[in-house]
Amino acid sequence: MSSGVAFGQAASTEEGGLKFSFGRKKVRIPFELVHNLVIIPIQINNSKPLNFVVDTGVDRTLLMEMGVFDSITLNNIERLYLRGLGKGAGIEAILSSGNRLNFKGVEAKNQKVLVLEENIFNLSTRLGMEVNGIIGYPLFKDFVVEIDYDNRVLTLYKPGKYPEKKASKSTVIPLVIENAKPYVQVEATFTDGEVCPLRLIVDSGMSSSMLLYSPTFPEVKIPDKRIEAYLGRGLNGDIHGEIARLEALQLGPFTLKSPPASFPDTMSIRYALGMNNRNGNLGADVLQRFKVVFDYGNSRMLLRPNSRYKKPFYYNLSGLELVTPIPGFNFYTVSQVLPNSPAQRAGLEPGDAIISINGISCIEKSLGEVLHFFQTHPGRRLHLKVSRNYKPFETTLQLQDLI
Repeated sequence: MSSGVAFGQAASTEEGGLKFSFGRKKVRIPFELVHNLVIIPIQINNSKPLNFVVDTGVDRTLLMEMGVFDSITLNNIERLYLRGLGKGAGIEAILSSGNRLNFKGVEAKNQKVLVLEENIFNLSTRLGMEVNGIIGYPLFKDFVVEIDYDNRVLTLYKPGKYPEKKASKSTVIPLVIENAKPYVQVEATFTDGEVCPLRLIVDSGMSSSMLLYSPTFPEVKIPDKRIEAYLGRGLNGDIHGEIARLEALQLGPFTLKSPPASFPDTMSIRYALGMNNRNGNLGADVLQRFKVVFDYGNSRMLLRPNSRYKKPFYYNLSGLELVTPIPGFNFYTVSQVLPNSPAQRAGLEPGDAIISINGISCIEKSLGEVLHFFQTHPGRRLHLKVSRNYKPFETTLQLQDLI
């Protein structure tokens, strides 16, 4: 955790709930959408607005990163040790209670905030903007939450106040809320025709389509056409595994064709396997194809297909991962290059800086706009100007579906 966090004392009371200011019945909050993740501004104890990822997959509010010149005061602390996905041993954290949260038209007192002592997720460099934390169950337990990915608006309603006319235009998907997380039943059809029922956490904070724990369904064979990949980072450290396509995913009446699925190695998911309550996670690359309503009070999720519904699923057509070493500054460097990928064949290496794409300067583009170039369609050729160790060179990269 960066410097700028101070700890104080406040009257210790039971954790309160989020509620609307001034008796409002709903609140509309515009959001940023990067890597399929929804990001909204939140203030903690009169801090400046901080950027938080909206994540159904976490059970509390996490604070992970502060700017060098930013400061915040947190109340009533105790130390914890956390475990989750990844190969490491876990991390230390600080639980702070008695805090005040504010965001557009919403306020809450006596809130608990979990502060990670190490910024393990590095969300700011991955998302190209300052990202300070994650908000999860506290938001979803107190409101009906509508996420409109097409228009980038999150709307909060009082429980029981979601308009029935709007609900009637959507499909109801049953949820089970267990230990502050939503679970859904789906069916996965593998490329050999095997159909497997799965119980997945609905995880709006995971940018990919699915993360599946293959040891929990040993009778099913992972598709032969697959690639080894770095899958991300969990509380316990890096997550490695393989990625392959399914034949289809059945989510209620919706059939999603050829979605990619990540299969983490056993070491990365050993803690989750010990819980023995799920087969994996359903991520935002599926959710962002719908207008989604989370209604925990009625144990349901409402889905209405949007403009993205019929678009094909692509996984990393370039074979590279980009980061922003200085979040908020449009300067992009390569952090990962997959073996036998278009990026490797184009001669790219970790640390290379992408200067322009097809003659368009990257300094004029956000990270999301730059990533869009690399995810358009297989076969597209991109002419890149690159800098390596302050020496420029040019290369051509042709996008390819690796799975």
